[in-house]
Order: sequence, then structure tokens, then C-alpha cells
Amino acid sequence: MVGYSEDMTVNTEKLKKNRQQGAAGGYIIAILLFGGLMTMGSKLAPLYMDHNTMSTIMDKMAEETGLGAKTDSQLIEMMKKRLKLNNIRDFPIQDHVEFKRSGRGTDVIMDYEVRLPMVHNLDLIASFNKEIELRD
Repeated sequence: MVGYSEDMTVNTEKLKKNRQQGAAGGYIIAILLFGGLMTMGSKLAPLYMDHNTMSTIMDKMAEETGLGAKTDSQLIEMMKKRLKLNNIRDFPIQDHVEFKRSGRGTDVIMDYEVRLPMVHNLDLIASFNKEIELRD
């Protein structure tokens, strides 16, 4: 019986060692997942903050009267100044903002997408669209 008891002790120690190694692998996977989510969040947060700022600028323009009568170039210059004031300096307004004139006024449509490289050939893509109506 003495040999049997010693065998059980050795097997129990091996099981404990295997469980500890398995737990370490689980922690590593959890850390990698958490790190990946934090990386994506740190890259996406500025995009959404900038879009929120641009959306607020457009909403304030929609509240102003008389902007619907301005020319496209005047509206673009006004938006450029407001974006620059809010520290958004590299947004190409001419490429992503469209003006549509109608009997009701002027519709301003901002439609763009941003691609951010994550890992080697994997990109994050965020699409944004905002439309407002300017009154005459």
C-alpha cells in the first residue's frame, strides 16, 4: 500500500503542474485579446471624436438662417474655418462634401470613409454619413 500512496502523490503533483501551465496559457490569450481590443479602440476613438465634431459643426450651420443662399465655395470656406478652429486640419472637404440645391434650400451631404491599417494586411474601415438642410 505504501507504493500506491506514493504513486497517487506523484500523479496529483503532475496534475497540479499541468493545470498551472494551462492557466498561464489562458492568461496569455486573455492579455492578447485585451491588447487587441485596446489597440482597435485607441485607433477608432479619434475617428469618432472628429466625426462628432464635424457633425456638430454641420448641425450648427443648419440652425443658422441665410446659409442656403451662399455659394458652394463660400460654404466650403466657412466649413474649413470651423474645422480648423476645432483642430481638424487634414479633412478634404471638396472630396467628401456635396451640395444639392432644391426649392427648399441647400442640402449638405458629408459622406466619407476612413481606412486604418491594423496588422500587415488587415485594415479597420469606418464609414460616416451626415446630411443637413440649410435654410435660405
